[in-house]
This record gives sequence, C-alpha cells and structure tokens, in this order.
Amino acid sequence: MEQLDRILISAIDCVARIGVTQEERTIPQWLSIDVELFTDTARPGQSDSLKDAIDYAKVSMTVAEVCKSRDYHLIETVAERIASQVLLEYQLRTVRVLVRKISPVAEPRVKYVSVEIVRSR
Repeated sequence: MEQLDRILISAIDCVARIGVTQEERTIPQWLSIDVELFTDTARPGQSDSLKDAIDYAKVSMTVAEVCKSRDYHLIETVAERIASQVLLEYQLRTVRVLVRKISPVAEPRVKYVSVEIVRSR
C-alpha cells in the first residue's frame, strides 16, 4: 500500500484580479496560498534526487499562473482551479489548497478572508 506523506508549500504570494464587482477587479489584489501535496516521499527521500521528487518551484509557478490567467469573482473559484491544475500536472492522489485574500474589507479592518478545499483524483 502506498503511503501518503504531506508536502506543504506555504504562503505563495500571488496577484490576481479578483472581486465581485468590476471596479474591484480593476486593481490587482494580493492572495496568499498554501498548497499541501499528498504523495509518497520515500523514493526521493532515498535517492536525494529532484528527478524523483515534486519540484516545489514548479508547483509554485503553476499556482501563480492560475492566479494571473483570468479575472475571478470568488476565491472559491481560484482554489478549485488551482486544485484541478495541480492534480493534472503532478502525480498526486490528493491536494489541499488554502486561498487567503489579503485585506478584502476596508472597514471594519479584516486581515484576510480564506477558503480551504481538499480534492482527490
């Protein structure tokens, strides 16, 4: 049975045109995204070779590309698209995605709003 280890890429800073109104989408906004990859790390752990591992830089670039690929209304949509793309591009059984929209509300001050999803093949 394949074991599932977890790799966490935390706080990927991305810019997206996101918001419910057209006015909100005219100004790019900051998102902070965590991606947790569920995979077997035994082989790369033994070989110490990137060719056997998931390249964190490539995963981070995938996340950034999804964020800038189009305008979004909802962070839920961003999370779904990231999860789908990561599952498509990498040999994973499950991915967890947490998307935080930084300072989404001016008054009262809100640090961030977030959505977290878990998706599997």
